[in-house]
Amino acid sequence: MGARGGTWVVGGLAVALVGLMVAIGVLLTSRASVDDDLTASQREVAEAARTEALAFLTVDHTDMDPLIDAVLAGATGEFKEQYESQREMLASEAVRTEATSAGEVVALGVGDLDDETATVLIAANSTVTNTSTGSEGQVRYYRLRLDLVREDDRWLTSNVQFVR
Repeated sequence: MGARGGTWVVGGLAVALVGLMVAIGVLLTSRASVDDDLTASQREVAEAARTEALAFLTVDHTDMDPLIDAVLAGATGEFKEQYESQREMLASEAVRTEATSAGEVVALGVGDLDDETATVLIAANSTVTNTSTGSEGQVRYYRLRLDLVREDDRWLTSNVQFVR
């Protein structure tokens, strides 16, 4: 498949993801506002997922500890354990590459939701700078699936997957 065919496949996947998020009916914009028609549970899980995704995508090589702590504050279970175990590597790699990243949630869709669990799809962009991008940085596009669980009246992320 040539470059043109690959573009069609990527474009088709992007259209499918947007269609899926519309089909599941809950969209959130980067303005950090939540649709008034959402239920309280949908709003609560949407905000928790948005907060966690932004924390996950934020990098600042000059002060990584509070950024890592922010991810861990919204995490639980195996995801929290794995992220915590990578703490030193994440910080040292950010310093080594002089990395910064500022994320923006473009769209968010709440999929499965019950009293204890939720699945959220997020489309996010992040402007990344590091030693290989130069000072202008590059915009990177992420599609994430977050699995959340309710613990002590809070929604916490138990898994993050990059999706295509």
